Parts: sequence; structure tokens; C-alpha cells
Amino acid sequence: MMFFQLTRLTFVFAWILSVAFVGSTFILGQDASPTSEVCEDESEHKVETAVEQLSDAERIAELQETIEEDREQLAALETEIDSPNSEYALAEKAFTELKAELETDAQALEEAQKTSDKAKVESLLLEIASKERQQKLAEARFELAIEDRRTLREQIQTLRGKLKKDQAALDELTGEGESDAEPMEESPKPNESHDSAHPTAKMSSDSQSSDEEKKPDEEESKETKEDKSLEPDKPKDEEIVEAENDVEEKEQEAEEAQRESQSLADRIADLQKLVAQEQKELALGRKKMVLAESAQFSLAAEITKRQSENADEAELKELRSDANDAGRRLIIARSEVNAIVERMNDHRAELGMLQSEHIVALHEAEGKRQEAEAAENRLDALRNPFAPRNILQWILDHGIRLIAIVVGMFFLNRIASFFSQRSISLVSAGTSRGTKMERENRARTLVGVFQNAATVAIFITGFLMILEEVGANVTVLMGGVAVIGLAVAFGAQNLIKDYFYGFVMLLENQYMLNDSIRIGTLTGQVERITLRMTVLRDSNGVVHFVPNGTIESVSNETHGWSRAVCEIAIGYEEDLDHVLEVLREIGESLKCDARLGAIMLESPTPPAIEILGESSIRLKTACKTLPNKHGVVKQEWLLRVHRRFAELGIQPAYPQQRLRIDSDRLEVVPAAQRRNRPAA
Repeated sequence: MMFFQLTRLTFVFAWILSVAFVGSTFILGQDASPTSEVCEDESEHKVETAVEQLSDAERIAELQETIEEDREQLAALETEIDSPNSEYALAEKAFTELKAELETDAQALEEAQKTSDKAKVESLLLEIASKERQQKLAEARFELAIEDRRTLREQIQTLRGKLKKDQAALDELTGEGESDAEPMEESPKPNESHDSAHPTAKMSSDSQSSDEEKKPDEEESKETKEDKSLEPDKPKDEEIVEAENDVEEKEQEAEEAQRESQSLADRIADLQKLVAQEQKELALGRKKMVLAESAQFSLAAEITKRQSENADEAELKELRSDANDAGRRLIIARSEVNAIVERMNDHRAELGMLQSEHIVALHEAEGKRQEAEAAENRLDALRNPFAPRNILQWILDHGIRLIAIVVGMFFLNRIASFFSQRSISLVSAGTSRGTKMERENRARTLVGVFQNAATVAIFITGFLMILEEVGANVTVLMGGVAVIGLAVAFGAQNLIKDYFYGFVMLLENQYMLNDSIRIGTLTGQVERITLRMTVLRDSNGVVHFVPNGTIESVSNETHGWSRAVCEIAIGYEEDLDHVLEVLREIGESLKCDARLGAIMLESPTPPAIEILGESSIRLKTACKTLPNKHGVVKQEWLLRVHRRFAELGIQPAYPQQRLRIDSDRLEVVPAAQRRNRPAA
């Protein structure tokens, strides 16, 4: 009896010691966070004052040490999560065994109730109640192990991402193009999720996607370079070239600073995530401690109770083994909590360092960005075409050429005017047709056509040269003008045809004003000639407007000279020789006339017999006159012929009909009978 009391006192004392130890651990654990926060604040303050003094060598050494520690932690976590003796495996085994024992005891209880064995039923009920309490503790332990395993997986993923970013930062500091110190590749375990695979595959896929994204940009830059290479090389201002190089350099520095800042931000995010997971793991470790303490206390009370009930020694031995196991788990949980607190302090110190570096990197990136913007603004100011410097330079580069183009336009226009007048004058002087005024009008018309055409060509060419000099794309403009000109040509081809035909007729001098011409079925006198149409007035006074493009052939009755034709008919009873002599004298008198002789180009032709008609002889004579003067000569000629024939008694031919009367058949009828004879 004394032994049992001594044993009970021993367990109670052990329980009091364990409670005191756990309480002190809780206090230490709770104080660890504020202490670590104080340490973190102090370390952040120290880092903020000294981070700018860190050299690249120190940063490389710190990164290498951090990477090595993270690799060791990653290896330990992977080993722990796959170990058959892990807390998860042991908790699962204990929970499964207790569940199976409860099922067995429940079946035994049913059999004992059937046999009405009260002692066995009471014993089984007590044992089932004890195991149910143990099962609840085992279930809580198993749930904590599940949560802890999930947290470990998250830590593994976070550590892998952190290692990747730390290695990239280390490669950037060391200047290596590719990482040679990446975490070793591991194939995903069967019991791990797809996300727990090694990040190397993801890195390769990310690099492939980034390469694919860069390809279009590279192609665009290549095309831009090719387009620029096709453009003619223009001398650039040295100051602008220097400003462009400065902008490119500042932009590269700003991009590098931004990449470094973003890299630090990513590392900070991973580290904060890792610290949050460690805080979660710390909470789970404390729950493990509480659970192990509760299990130990419960088992100690159960041992005391079973000893007082004189339980079997084997049962007591098993309970003591469970109590020792709970104490061992308590010690392990306590050591894990301490290790987690230590890791959290290290990670928080690292987080403070990274945050300080990030602040400095942000300030540096902002400074680089401002420098790049300042360089860009300076380059824009240099490129601004309205800046006084650029305006003066543009005037020096292009002003002289523009003035030369304008002066050349007017000079060429004067030369074209002079040569067109000279050439048209020579062409007009080569013909004697028409009066001097008519020839001058014709020459003036042709000179105006040539002058207008030359002026339009010269000024259009000069305008295009001016546009090209000021930097406009003349090729596109000429293409648009060509399209518009083609459309206008199709729409106004008849008008263009009229002008072209009119110009050719004027140049060839086919007819002139007051000429008598025949165009198709129209005959009349030319009243007006333009480049587009010809105006005719016929003998009835009707005016006809004929477009020059519709004229296929022209019959000019007054081209160069006209002919006055005189036709006279005499009877057969007249003396033909005498009449011919009279007509010859009249023709000579016309030629000797002062007024008519001036418009007659030659003496009249000798009269001759033209036609021997039924009742007359037709005589014909003619003479050449000035253009369109044949009517005057013919009228005077016929008038003199009529007068001379009247003086000489020469009768013109009249239409005659002879009647022959047979006297034998002629019957004389008295007048009285003729009056009484009925009309036939």
C-alpha cells in the first residue's frame, strides 16, 4: 500500500514538474516573438544605417550562406516529410491502433452483455472509457500531424521558390549567365502534389515562354532596323547623338535598378510567406506541446487510478510506456518550438536586411528613372523642331536650298517663256498664209499654250522639291496625285481630246478666222477658234459649235487662195469668136482695175467652151484671188459681162422650143362658128 502511495506521489510530482516546465516554455515562446521583434527592429535600424556600406563581396557571402542554410532546411523538411518515423506516421499508427482496439472491446462488451457477466462488463466499460479518452487525444494528435504535414509541404514550396530567386540574385551579383548552384532536381514523390515538383521544369518553361515573348519584339526591332537601313543616311548632330547614347545608357541603368528592386520584392514576398508558415508551424508545435502534456497528465492519472484498482501489471506497463512516449513527444515538441523560434528570428533578421536593401533599391531605381526622364526630356528638347537652335540650324541647312529652288523656278519660267515665244514666232514666220494680224494672233495663242504648260510643269516640280526639302514624303503624295490624275483622265478624256486636237489644228494652221470650211455635213465661215471648239456660221446665219475632238476631216475652201469662176451661156445663133474676144477683154479690164487687181492674184484664164447644151453654149473662165475675195471678183465680173453684152446686143441664152405647123392640114374656121363651137 505504501508502494502504491509512493508511486502516486512520484507521478504527481513529475506532473507538477512537467507543468512548470511547459509553462516556462510557453512564457519563453511567447517572449521569443517580442524579443525577436525587438531584435528585428534593432537589426533593421542597424541595417538601414549600414546597408549602403555593404560591398558586393559581403552581399555575395551573405547570399551564399543563406542559400546553404535554406538548402539544408529544405533537405531536412523533405527527409522529415518522407520519414516512416515522422510524427504523421506515428500519429496515424496510434490513432488506427486505438480505433481497432475500441472496435475489439466493443465486440467483447456485446458478448459479455449477452452472457450477463457483470464483472467483465464493468471492466470492459472502464477500459473502453479510458481508450476513448486516449482516442480523442490520438485524434487531436493526428489532426495536428496532418496540419503540420500540410504546413511542411507549403514550406518546401516556398523554400524552393526562395532558393530560385536567391540563386538568381547571386548569379546577377557574380555576373554568371546561368545558375550553376540551383537546387538538385528531384522527381515528385507519389504522395506529393504536382506543385511540389522541382522548380527547374517551371524555370525552363518560364524561360521558353519568355523567349517566345521576346521573339516578336526581336523581329519588330529587326524590321525597324531594316527600314532604317533603307533610308538614306543623314548626318546627325553630335550633340543629339551624345544625348541618344546618354538616354540609352540611363534607360539601361533604370531597367537594371528596377529589375533589382523587383527581385528584392519577390524575395521579400517569399520570405514573408515563409515566416508566416513558420508562425503557423510554431502554433502547431505549441499545440503539440499542450496535447503531449495533456496526454501525459491523463496517462499519469490513469496509471494512479489503475494502481488503486489493483490492475494487471501488463496493463500498467503499457500505460507507463504510453506515458513515457507522451513525455518524449513533449520534449520533441519543445525542441521543435525552440528550433522554429530560432529560424523565425533568423528569417526575420534576413527579412529586415532585404527590406532595407529594397528601400535603398527603390530609391536608387527612382533616381535612375528620374535621370532617364531628364535625359529623355533633354533629347526631346534637342529634337524639338521649334526650338530656336533647331530653327536656326534648319534655316542654315535648308533655307539656302529653298531659296535656290524658288529662284530657279522663276528663272526657268522666264527662260521657258522666252524660248516658247521665239520658237512659235519662227514657226509662224514659216508660213505666209493669212494677214500679219492673223499670224500674230495665232502665234500669241500658241505661245500662251506653251507658256501655261511650261509654267504648270515648272511650278509643280518646284513645289515637290520644296516638299521634299522640308521633309514631306513626296512618294506617297505623288502616288495619290497619280491616282487622282488617272481618275480625272478617265472622266475628262473627251475634254482633253478637244484641247489636244485644237492645239494641233492651230499648230498646223489648218484653217483661220473667216475661212470657208466644210466639217462633215456643216459648211460655213469660221467665226471663232479656241483650243476646245470651232464656231461656224452658215449661209443662213445659223451658228454651229463644233468640238475639236469630234472633227475627223476639214475641207477648207479658202486655204491660201480662192478661185472666182465665171460661167456664161449664149445662144447658138451668136458669133462665138466675137463673144470669146469680148470676154477676154472684160477679164483684162478686171486685172487692170486698181481695186480688183489688188485682190486678184493672176489674170483670168482664157474663156473656153464648157458645155454644148440643147439650147445654149456654156462658156467658162476663172482667176485666183486672195482668200475669201472670190465673191467680190465674181460679182463685178458678171456685172461687166452683162453690161457689155447689152451694149453689143449679144443675147444670153434662153430656153427655146421650136413649133412646126403643116399648112395642108390647117383649117380656117369663121369667127361666128368659132364662137358657137363647143369647147373641146
